[in-house]
Parts: sequence; C-alpha cells; structure tokens
Amino acid sequence: MNKFFALCFFIVLTNSVKAQNFQTEGDAIRHTVVASVGGESILYIGELDGSVSSYTMDGEKKWRVKTEDPAVLFEIEAADINGDGNDDLLAANANGNIFCYDSSGELLWKFNSDHKIRFSEVAIVNNKEKVQIFAGGNDYNLYELDSKGKLVSKTKIKGVVRKIQTGNFFGDKEDLFLMTYNHDKFRWDFLGFIDSATKEVIKNAKLKDKRLKNLSKYMITDITVSDINGDNKDDVLFFGDRSMQPQFTALDSNFDVLAVYTGNKKQTQRYAHSQGTFLPSRNEIMFQHGGIIMVLDTQGKVVKEAGSRYGKMVFSDFTYDPVSNQLVAGGTVDGGNVVRFFDLKNDKWWDTKHKKEGRMAEVADNLKKLYEQTLNFKLPSYQKRSDKEWVMSTRENIDPKLDKLNGGNVKFVIQKSPKEGTDRSPLVALLGDIALKKDRRGKYQDTREEIVEMARKMEEQGQPFTMWAGHGNDPFYIQIETLEKILEVAPTTCYGFVYAEMHNTEDPRVIHFINEYLPRLAKAIRKNNRAKLMFRYKNMFWAATSHLPLWKEMFFSGKYNDFLVPASEDTSNRIQDLNLAGRIGMHSGGYINDFAMRLIDDNPTSWRPLSPCGQNTVSPYLRQGVIMASYGARFGIVSTSGFVERPGLNILFALMKSGVIPIVEPENIQSIGSWHLIKDVDEKLVHVVDDHHKVKHYETDDENAVFSVAQMHWAGASIPEHDFSKLALGVRYRWLNYLPQIPKGMVAIAPVESKQKLQTEKIPYFVSNAKVGYIGEKKVSATEFGATIKEKVAQGGQQLNILVNGASWSAIRIDKNHTRLVLVDPNYINPKQHEVIVKFQNRTPKSATDILSGNEIKLAKEIKVNIPAGSMRFIDIAY
Repeated sequence: MNKFFALCFFIVLTNSVKAQNFQTEGDAIRHTVVASVGGESILYIGELDGSVSSYTMDGEKKWRVKTEDPAVLFEIEAADINGDGNDDLLAANANGNIFCYDSSGELLWKFNSDHKIRFSEVAIVNNKEKVQIFAGGNDYNLYELDSKGKLVSKTKIKGVVRKIQTGNFFGDKEDLFLMTYNHDKFRWDFLGFIDSATKEVIKNAKLKDKRLKNLSKYMITDITVSDINGDNKDDVLFFGDRSMQPQFTALDSNFDVLAVYTGNKKQTQRYAHSQGTFLPSRNEIMFQHGGIIMVLDTQGKVVKEAGSRYGKMVFSDFTYDPVSNQLVAGGTVDGGNVVRFFDLKNDKWWDTKHKKEGRMAEVADNLKKLYEQTLNFKLPSYQKRSDKEWVMSTRENIDPKLDKLNGGNVKFVIQKSPKEGTDRSPLVALLGDIALKKDRRGKYQDTREEIVEMARKMEEQGQPFTMWAGHGNDPFYIQIETLEKILEVAPTTCYGFVYAEMHNTEDPRVIHFINEYLPRLAKAIRKNNRAKLMFRYKNMFWAATSHLPLWKEMFFSGKYNDFLVPASEDTSNRIQDLNLAGRIGMHSGGYINDFAMRLIDDNPTSWRPLSPCGQNTVSPYLRQGVIMASYGARFGIVSTSGFVERPGLNILFALMKSGVIPIVEPENIQSIGSWHLIKDVDEKLVHVVDDHHKVKHYETDDENAVFSVAQMHWAGASIPEHDFSKLALGVRYRWLNYLPQIPKGMVAIAPVESKQKLQTEKIPYFVSNAKVGYIGEKKVSATEFGATIKEKVAQGGQQLNILVNGASWSAIRIDKNHTRLVLVDPNYINPKQHEVIVKFQNRTPKSATDILSGNEIKLAKEIKVNIPAGSMRFIDIAY
C-alpha cells in the first residue's frame, strides 16, 4: 500500500471529489482498505464473520463474496498479486484459510495448512517484481506463500502472531515487521524486523529495553507502518491504551522513539476501541480512542481533538485514500455496515459530524419500537403474576416510565465494593504469607466497623445492596467475621455477596474459603436473611471446571443450593455458549435455585488486543439478558458505561416488570431437548482453557475434544464438525457466540449423577469428560463421539412440541394451554434481520399471537417469522 500511496500522491488534491457516505449490502464491517483497480480507487471491505466485498468510492457495489465457513476475519490487504495491474484482495481468516480474490471477486486461490490453525495476519512483500505473501497465527510458524498461494517456507517463531507488516524499514527493500504475544494483551515474545529473503532476524527489541518501557505496558489495539519523519524509511506506529487512557508511540527501525502521546484521565474510557493511521497529505496522525478523535503531529503532540468521552459513533477501522484525499471510516464496532468519509481538505475535517445510518439506525428503530410496545403491555388473562421478584444489581438510571408496569416486580440493588483493612494475622497463621496477598485494583482502607456501619445505614434507609466480597486475586476483600455481622445488621436489605474468578483449586486461600467461610456463611444466611452468594466465573467454568472435585462438592452436592448463584462474565468470554448451557443444567437439574446474568460492557471477546469494544447500542447486552432470563436467570449483575445509548437496559427491566418475560421455573422450560452429562472432567483441558491470559498453549490435539479449540489462542476460530457447541448449540466459531441457535432445542450440561433421573423420564443424554466421549464405560475420541452427540440431540429435538431454526430461542409454559415463544436475533455485534422457521410437532396449536403487536400469525405445521435486526419477538402459542 505504501507504493500505491507514493504513486498517487502527486495528484492535485484540489481537483479531488468528496465521496458521500454509503450503506453496504453486507453486515458488520470490520476492515476497509483502499485499492487501485482500473486506475481508480476502490474499497475492499471485510465483514466480521469472513464475508468480503468491493465498492467504488461512490458506493456502487462491484461484488460481494459471502463466507461459507464463518469465523472472525482478522486481516485484509490489497496488492497486485496476479500481475494484471489491478490490486487483488488477501484475507486472513480464523477458519484456517488465507484467501486471494482478484479485482473482479473471483477466488484466485485458497491456502489451507495441513493442520488446524487460526490465521490472524497476512502481509505482502513486493521486491523486484517478486511477490511474497506472509501469514501467521497461533501455531508458532511464519508462513511464506508465492503469488499462486503455494507454500514456499515455514519459519519457526516464538509466540502467537499479533502483527505482521511490510515496509521499507532499512532503505533498500521491503522487509517484515513482526510482533508476537505470549499474553493476551501485554508482554510480547518477539518485536522486531525479519529479512524477507532469508527469514533471518535483522534486529529485535527486548521487553526490558528502557526505551520501550512505556510501550511494554500498553494494550496495543492497532499497528500501522508509515514514514512519519521523512527519512524515506518506514516507521512503526502503535496505538492503544494504558489504564484505559489513550497511548501512542512511533518507533523507527532502530527502535528509537520518534513520537509519544500519553493520554489523561479526562479521556479514560472503559475498553475503548482505539485505532489510528498516518495522513501524509497533512503530515498528521489521526487517533480514535473510543468516542474521541485526536489529531497528532509527527512528534505526538495533540493538534486538535473532537468528540467526547464515551462519545457516539465508534468506527471499526480507518484507511486513507490518497486520490481523493479522504479518510475512510469503515463501519462501527456495534455492527455498523456504513462507510463514512472525512474530507482532509477541510481544515476542520476531524470535527465532521456523522449521523446514524444503515444497520445501526435500523437496530435503534427496532429497539425503540420494542420499548414502546413493552411499556404498553398488559398481562393476558391466562398469565399469572409471579410472587417472586427479579433482583438486578445495577448502576443504571431507572426510567420512571417503568413505574406503571405491574406484570412483575424488579428489585433494584446497589453494589458496594469496600476493601477491609483489618489485620490478617489469624489468616496468616492458618495459610502463611499468601493470606497477605491483595488485589492491586483497590485500597484496603475500610475498617470492619465502617463496613458494618455502612450496612446498618442501608438497612435503616431500606436500600437493597450487595457487596463485592472477594476475587481470585484476593478472596478476602471482606473477612468472614465482617460478613456475618453484615448479615446480622441488614437482614432485609443485604441481598448477598459477589465473588469473582476464584477458579484456582490449588490456591490455599480458595480452599480455606470453601472449607471455612462457606459453612459459616450458610449458617448466617439461613438464620435470618435472603442473601445469596453470586460467583462470577468465565471461560467454561460452569460447563466443565465446576466438575472438578473441590468445586463439584460445592456446587453439585446440594449442601448450598439454596443460596449459591452462578454467574458468568458473559460479555468477555469467547465460549459463552458453554457457560450458558452449564448454568441451565445446574438450574434445571435442581442443583441450584437461581442463576445470574452478568451484563457489563467489558471487552467482549477476551482476545483483548483485537476486541471490538465501545458499543453504542444496548442490543447485544439486552439480547443476552433476555435469553438468560428466558431460561431461569432471576438475578443480574448488570451495568453499562457511557457508550451505551438510552434507554439502555431499561428495555430489559421493562420486559421483566411488564411480565413479557415471566419469572421462569425449571419445570416450565419447554425447549430443553437433551442433556450432556460430565463424568471425570478432563483436568488438563480445563486448566489450559481457564488460563485465559497466556496464549502459548497451542497443541495439534486441541481440535480433538468435545469442547474443542476453547483455549485463548483459538479466539475467533471456526469449530470442527464434531464439537459439542456446533452439533448441539448451533455455534460456528469461538467469538461472541453467547446466543446459540439451538436448532434441536437447548442441550443442558450437568453432572453424570443426573443420569438416573433422565433415564426415568426417558430424556436423551450423552456423557463425556469434555475431552473424550463415553459409550457405555468405553472412552472414544471426540471425532468418533460426534455421531453420538448428533443422534442424541436429534432425538431430544423430536420430543419437543416446538423447534426453531435460525434464532436463539426459548419456549416457556405460561399455563397448561399456553406457551410463550421467545425469538431473539442470534448475532451479537453483527445484528441483522432473520427469517426463522418455527416447526410444530407432537401437539397441534390452535393460535399464535405476537403479544406485543397483538397480531395473529397464520398457523401451519411450519411457519416463517421475521425477527427484527438486533431485537426479538414474543409469540404466545395457544393449544
């Protein structure tokens, strides 16, 4: 691309034409690059799930190729690969392929390794008319391909590829810049330059290089290459954040720092999406950090700044068009499919105001309609108002319009997070110095008396509350004696305590908590309180890790089922579908009385450097909440930052308070078709998946598991055909799949001890240890076991009265003659309208009514129903 820029830069910019924003025919735009075709600039566009397209700068679609094997599209590049004078398109897809399309959209070739790999980067070197293509991913190899897509060489490298870029770094030819990680957001394994001809390291930077001390602490979210100091050698530009404040560094090929920008507290935004690029026509650097766009000079000094903290319209990607002298913004991180332009001839280009258009305008309209209809909903005569209440721990500003709704009761609870500074000598005597280890994210300055007094005052004021009481970094935010006293002084307003990420069963502090704290808390809670213990775990804790001996005794023994409430970090987990099925199995299997949803606009992929964060729409969080509530989640730990537009989660609360979503008891769920039982869970698999910050866990055997490619380094990867998530839950890749389509009904996960009950009730089930399956007592490989999963899931689906294809869904018994069908757009941050097929079997309905619009739906054995983009429908089936 640098050569293209240089070629076009002579064009007289005053003669350029300003392009108009346009909506694409595709879905969530993730990448845009400018290419030259027929002597004119065109755009190549990559979508989140792998589809690619080409558009003119005027918005005319030239072609679009829809992906047949969805997975995250990590990178696209443009260059003349076939020598016809036009730029072709290269794409690195996490389905394990490198694709090359010519300028007409024809697939020139597809490279696939002889083993499963998640490709995340591709780059093109063109020296003396020799084209070299380099690609990399998670298997510790740098791949070199020729212009025909044939493998030329493989070079062993350290770490998981974070970035491959080409450039003229040393003044004579194009070489490679390579960065690899061993940690999901910090601590590179390799950062340096590689000779494109020999593949030898030219030079590399050590993590402890004092010049790079600041850079080593960034979460780097974008890297680009340009000559910013005018020495005819390319430099490397790093964009990211530290403590959620924007950070920028530019290095030359000697690793000397050319420019630095360090943000301030006023720019702090939680997991803001940060992107940047160099603008040669203005000799400026643009830097988007969440809702803020900054213009930097080539030393990193801020020239101008526009937008606002937690501002709107957070763009997915930027590219520069030298012909028209425009900055192109592709899509938005919440699923936008609009291309927008900034005219760089305008001295205030950075302050250009863009309106909401395309897919996200459609979603906003759909949610507005949903909210209005919900606020006007009245319970039908056949629906009884539940005596139970929803319990939502939230910081949201509650809309007064909810006051008029009386179809359900929502208790809004505040969460406090004191950290107790009481002496820990008694704990040290029992556990050793590890008891002194504390969480660096807070100051331990609250006394026991102050914390208890805080609880006493909230009891006097009638203010419901929970307290965050511990974390895997320190289970003792609040000590047991203080917890007991809180329960004593606040018997009606203390709704419980929250614990997060305490997954390490070898940690003596965790063991002490389970053996000593838990029995004492059980006694105190049962004495005179309604409190619950909410445990937040991500990865696949509720599907697999919870079946390890220590956890199994805690969560599945029945000792504490009246107050344990499992939750998951639902918005920052690439295997959310497994945790959902696990919690449903715990609840519907009778092992717990309640479970919780955690809706926080955290980074929602857990591959942090490439996280599409800062969503403006509440749609993904809303849809997650609806699905969980529709399967029995009555508690919530929910909050959104300033990115999310109003009315936000008030839509979810309105659905609860109106009775559109009833409080769901296990016996009323009519969409669980079959069960997956866990026996002797594979401990090695569990531990490498739970180790979610370290990415160097690649093994060729990762694919051969019932819960496969679940480790951190597989984030974004496609799922093999035998995998449980694909066969049972309709999930196709490991990224933002919290809303499984369950084409044969939900498949709940529970311990093998549920076998007898399922046999008695003649409900299909199958057994695995998460790595291999069991046929009888015989262990069989996951690839062989896939046939058993498919068979049992199909049997379960045949026993249901309703099956849905194309949506995330639930069927809830309202009374003996009415079922509420909940249909949700299953795409997370690529929302779109879905036509779904609803099949009736085993029982013939007499009517179907959309309860929000009041419209009757014409019945047949199978009916087609449209779900609005980013939204949902509620249909009552009468028998």
